[in-house]
Amino acid sequence: MFNKNTLHFKLNLFILSIIFLIVTIGFFIAIAIFFSIYEEDVIENISTGISQFREVAIDHHKAELLSFTTGLVDQSDQLLLQKDTTTEQTLQKYIDYANTIGIEFVEINGSGAVAYKELVCDQSVLDLASQNTTINNTEPTLWVDGSAEIGLHLFCSYPIVDSNKNQIGTVLVGLPIANQTAVEYIKNTSALDATIFAGNKRIATTIMKNDVNQIGTTLDASVASTVLDQGQEYYGKSTILGEPYMVAYVPVFNSNNQPVGALFLGKSMLSIYTMRNHIVLLMSILGALLFFIFYSFSNHWLKKNVTHPIRWVADAMKTISENEYSIVENMPTAQNEEIDILQTTMLTMVAKLVAGQKKLETVAYIDSITGLPNRVFLYKKYNAVSHIKEQNALSVVYYLDVDNLKYINNLFGHRVGDGLLIQMGSVLKDLLRELPEYEIYRISGDEFAICKEGYYNRDAVTNLSKLILSVFEKAFIINEQSISTSVSIGISYNDSCNGTRCEICTEKCKDDLEMLLKKAELAMNRVKLNGKNDFMLFDPSMNEDIQRKASLEQDLKLAMKNKELELYYQPKFDLELNRYDGMEALVRWNHPVRGFIPPFEFIKIAEESNLIIELGTWILEKSCRFIMEYNRTHHSEYCVSVNVSTIQLLNENFEKTVLSILESTGLNPAYLELEITETVFMNSMDTAYEKLKFFKEKNINIALDDFGTGYSSLTYLKSLPITTVKLDKSFVDDITFNAISFGIVDNVIQIARSIGLIIVVEGVETNEQLQILKSLRCHKIQGYYFSKPVPEAELPLVLSQYH
Repeated sequence: MFNKNTLHFKLNLFILSIIFLIVTIGFFIAIAIFFSIYEEDVIENISTGISQFREVAIDHHKAELLSFTTGLVDQSDQLLLQKDTTTEQTLQKYIDYANTIGIEFVEINGSGAVAYKELVCDQSVLDLASQNTTINNTEPTLWVDGSAEIGLHLFCSYPIVDSNKNQIGTVLVGLPIANQTAVEYIKNTSALDATIFAGNKRIATTIMKNDVNQIGTTLDASVASTVLDQGQEYYGKSTILGEPYMVAYVPVFNSNNQPVGALFLGKSMLSIYTMRNHIVLLMSILGALLFFIFYSFSNHWLKKNVTHPIRWVADAMKTISENEYSIVENMPTAQNEEIDILQTTMLTMVAKLVAGQKKLETVAYIDSITGLPNRVFLYKKYNAVSHIKEQNALSVVYYLDVDNLKYINNLFGHRVGDGLLIQMGSVLKDLLRELPEYEIYRISGDEFAICKEGYYNRDAVTNLSKLILSVFEKAFIINEQSISTSVSIGISYNDSCNGTRCEICTEKCKDDLEMLLKKAELAMNRVKLNGKNDFMLFDPSMNEDIQRKASLEQDLKLAMKNKELELYYQPKFDLELNRYDGMEALVRWNHPVRGFIPPFEFIKIAEESNLIIELGTWILEKSCRFIMEYNRTHHSEYCVSVNVSTIQLLNENFEKTVLSILESTGLNPAYLELEITETVFMNSMDTAYEKLKFFKEKNINIALDDFGTGYSSLTYLKSLPITTVKLDKSFVDDITFNAISFGIVDNVIQIARSIGLIIVVEGVETNEQLQILKSLRCHKIQGYYFSKPVPEAELPLVLSQYH
């Protein structure tokens, strides 16, 4: 039995898997290419043959019918001038003699009456021919018409003129064009199945199933829609009577340019697909055989060249750990360069241990939590090294910040946060184990630095960043808690100016450690601004953006202090009561110098600087006080909705803050609605759930805002302690013409209603949207159709429009 935990087994399995994967992919690609070429060749043959089919089925009959009718005109002329038994007999002899093509009827009209009629088909065929209103009275006219009931026919209308070129009559002749002889001829000459359709029915075909000719069966509905309804040609794959085909369908049009039938050419692919499946099976068996053959070879090679030498080194290290160093005297000869390097490294280590040259790192230089070198060691190492020397110069700095560590500490405690840092440090260290030119440091609470010495490759720099981001996609298990986190990475690097800034570049223009760290931190902060969990290389423009952010943060503090912020209110309209029943409070900031600043910009700064707690408390208190006073003054019962950020909700004092505000303002909790987004549950489902449950028990309404824009699930609606669902504007924008959006809105509304939730649709801007939402029985709407957000002073005028 094999020990699956050995390096030997894992290397063996890895190599075999790669070989097997390459061979398998190669086989399948080759098979796919071959059959793709074959299918293209079949389509090309079908495309070429369809014109021949049209010529045989239609054009040839047109020539025959026109020739027959031309010869018929003289006799018809005589019949119109002298209608007697002799002329009729002469006409009948011509028809009998010349009719080798199966004429269905001959009708001669003159002076508005039928002078002669020979009918060997159903009267409906002649009636169909007589319905054509586009006949040219001066030239012969040929056209095709028919249906699934009476078949496909070719008609000819030929004018009869006297010696003065005046029309004295008309010859009308019909001929069936769908016959088995034509399709059999096409199959014999092209090796392709052929079919002539009248309407959607096969009236002549070479397709057989269970040795039965499939005349009378109908065309597939999806193909019929394209060919017969839309009048378009169809080339490609299709299933005919349960069998795969490569096909071409070409519509046949009548004189009104309407499809009345179709010509079909195709080739059954059943046998070739069966052969393909057999080849795939055989290739799979061959691949498995190669897998096992290669296993015995790789197993022997790995034992001799890799695993046995590594095992000796492992055993030697265990012996050395017990202070027994003599084992290195019997070191076997290395079989390859990597093992030789490993053995040499071990010898060097032993030599240092024996000579007492290797000293333990002082506690001052090691981070006590992660065991990684700390900021002190980083500065000590690189401040003592000239950054001009290329061999050991500091060239690249990665600045890593753990996203949301503060929230993790608040939610789970610092013990879990420290455990997360320990595991992250271990993962990063393992990641760089094969890259000795890189070193990792923990430089502050949630920040790490990775430094690279010597020459570097730009692509390698970005590839390592992507690799670091990828390893943190998997959650960490700490004290039986599953913790998901990510990192934001800023990167700075040294570039020689190559004489662009100096006449002769001495590389003294390169940045030292302090500058590289600062630039990398600026780049990392930009990643934070852009949404975290990404990396970015330093760009000089970042200095300006960081300064703008810092300035805006200071201005926001002053704005809150000087009461420059203002609340606007956007009403919500109850469709069932046909009146306004509440409003949403929205904060606005008109900066005295910068002008209007979008809420998403300063709200984000407030969250990152922790000002959101103070700002959110102010908005909540002012909104409650306003709606209480407004209801008292206007004898109304409006409800006010207030947006709550994730940071606010997860704050340990938030419940006390809300209850305190309700008590101080005297507002009934039923007139307050807290709007939260699903990101609350992405951060901490359990904590958020308990808090919302607490508010709901206090008779405070809870609205799930922006539903459908992120990871929203319909299961949220039945499991969360919410009272209202707010459907995002993006679903309403195209509801009047997009069936998918209409279906989503319809389903969400009906589901919400069925489980007793109030549904509010945002972003309604047109009457068409309003009427649709009314028909879907939506509870409430909000949008510019009724009112945009307005300041307090304008609100009474807006609300007075509906009572």
